Amino acid sequence: MATYDVSEAKEGLSRLVDRSLMGEKITISTDAGNVVMISEEDWDSLVETLSVMTVPAVLEAYKCSLSAFRGNN
Repeated sequence: MATYDVSEAKEGLSRLVDRSLMGEKITISTDAGNVVMISEEDWDSLVETLSVMTVPAVLEAYKCSLSAFRGNN
């Protein structure tokens, strides 16, 4: 993950957008805090994963599959 201050991000916004679209996570730091730039595809994937994992039955099935994968029956 690359980190830039706001001035650097402004100067190279087009380049940072291109890098983000290629899957790189970009952090922009300010005095008030940081923001992270990710592609829409990555964002949608994160939201979908969080949404699915809030369904108790799906979460339980996921846990069971991890245990089986690890051989912890």
